[in-house]
Amino acid sequence: MNQKERGIALITTLLLGLIALVIIAALMFMLITGTQVSGIGKRYSGALEAAKGASEYIIQKILDGTITCNGGATCSAGLPIDLESYVASIPGYSISATYLGDISSFGTYVYAIRVEARGSSSQERAVVEFVYRVE
Repeated sequence: MNQKERGIALITTLLLGLIALVIIAALMFMLITGTQVSGIGKRYSGALEAAKGASEYIIQKILDGTITCNGGATCSAGLPIDLESYVASIPGYSISATYLGDISSFGTYVYAIRVEARGSSSQERAVVEFVYRVE
């Protein structure tokens, strides 16, 4: 093998090594990004389930007639709903609910509620707005 062939072999080997390095770097980037996206989805899913749970808790309070706002007061539009006992049972989330208002007509009541849940250690948040009709 002459000197010229050795130089071409060296350049070919270096190029193949560079191509392999780029492929490995791209795979590592995709793996890390996929893991981060999966974690974000998991944290959002947890916040959404906490908000849905708070919604069910509020619906039960409406049905029982025991819903209170702003530290025990009667609820009116814009007041925060009391969730102390529910929030205490869900560690890791900051949950708040707002009473948006109600409409009553001929024995039917329609309540509008907004629930927001945030993970205490992340930026993910879930907001659930719902109306509930009671006859």
